[in-house]
Amino acid sequence: MLYHTMVAVHVTAVCLVVGTLFVQSLAVVFRFRMTEDAQIAGAQWIQHRIYKFIYYPILGIAVATGLYLATITGAFSNGLWLHYKLVGLLLLIVFGFLNGMQILKRDLPKPMAMFVHIGIFCTSVFMIYMASAKPF
Repeated sequence: MLYHTMVAVHVTAVCLVVGTLFVQSLAVVFRFRMTEDAQIAGAQWIQHRIYKFIYYPILGIAVATGLYLATITGAFSNGLWLHYKLVGLLLLIVFGFLNGMQILKRDLPKPMAMFVHIGIFCTSVFMIYMASAKPF
């Protein structure tokens, strides 16, 4: 019973983390189209609040439940797939920090914003593949 509850919490938290990062990075890209200072400041304020009060707590829940599940199922010793997934997690956290820095910047190179946005997507796909296929 506890196992299934933790799986449900973990999957939900992961969906929210990836969704939040993806939408936040997309909002950074959309901000390039804004011309008025008040619009840009308002968008940055909202993005910062979401990042601080939604992204970080949900990331903590996703990591904690993931580590709990990996420990009780013995996944650390059952295959290399989890180690690759943890590398993906670290990469996703790096993209999250980059996104957080982009939220606060006014002048941002568009290629860097697109790199972070696409990186979040590709890393998420890799992690989902590792968790579902367990190829190693």
